[in-house]
Amino acid sequence: AAAAAVAAAALASRRGLGAGEGGARCEGTSKPLLVVGSLNADIVLEIDRLPKQGETLGARKSDTGYMVPGGKGANQAVAAARLSAGTGRSTQFVCQFGNDAHAPVLENVLVENAVDISACGRANSPSGQAFIFLEADGSNSILIVGGSNVAWPAEAKDQPGLDFARGASALMLQKEIPEHVNEALADAAHAAGAIVVQDVGGEDRPFSAQHLRKLTYICPNETELARLTGLPTSNEAQVVAAALKLQETGVKNVLVTLGGDGAVLLTEDGHVIRQSGFQVPGGRVVDTTGAGDCFRAAFSVALVEGRPLQECLRFAAAAGAITVSRMGAIPSLPNRAEVDALVKHYYH
Repeated sequence: AAAAAVAAAALASRRGLGAGEGGARCEGTSKPLLVVGSLNADIVLEIDRLPKQGETLGARKSDTGYMVPGGKGANQAVAAARLSAGTGRSTQFVCQFGNDAHAPVLENVLVENAVDISACGRANSPSGQAFIFLEADGSNSILIVGGSNVAWPAEAKDQPGLDFARGASALMLQKEIPEHVNEALADAAHAAGAIVVQDVGGEDRPFSAQHLRKLTYICPNETELARLTGLPTSNEAQVVAAALKLQETGVKNVLVTLGGDGAVLLTEDGHVIRQSGFQVPGGRVVDTTGAGDCFRAAFSVALVEGRPLQECLRFAAAAGAITVSRMGAIPSLPNRAEVDALVKHYYH
């Protein structure tokens, strides 16, 4: 109760905090942005509803079941590359490619989007896959098959991309690859003074206390925040209270995404920054797959460019809104001009 009261007071005093207030700003740098994570062949199945146990249903469309490139890591890497195009900053991605027919297709998508994949490994296993059950309202349920995403070296010192991590402006991580890989890359990036951004999405497994202390930003949605803290997150005051509790683990900043309602950021110095959601272009949510990944990538891109945090959130919310207006994960990711135009439409 006391934490909720503190959260409510903080929220009331800080609602609508302007860009850059409270010293909340990051220095710009031209160092690459590094993403380490998963790469999936997403199999999209358009359905009316999920079948009940023992029930057989037909798909909503006869031509569904197609493959599109995805995976949280790849989504974030391509989003960062598209949003950084023309700025002089490169995006690096480290994953484990599979040994099946999907692998060259997935690799080509990364190369076409100017993502540096020179440190990627190649596993003796099929590519990771995600079976995405997409309902008519754009909501989805996803079943992940790990494949090559879980085939990483066992020792921390053998992880690919450690040198990239030491030279990055920021490192983005998710939970669709083994935890020891995330920890090894976070150790290297943190020691070099890089920003470390941890997405909570992926497998439901605990973070070590040591890893949490290496994170500059942890990025759960409200459901993941409730799972991490054991606290309710059904309204904004509860979200802030839960974020305060998560911050007690040593994480510096907690960025909570709220779907169409936007996001709330609790900063290291105690500021609460709120960003409302943008109206979806075209007025209809088509597919939410990849929207959270795009949001976090856009936030990280703006962050390493040295923008004030309110502006980082605004850029991220606009990018996420564009993503849900289109089908697919990587195919839906916007470029920088599209995001800038949407922000300008609402804020200028």
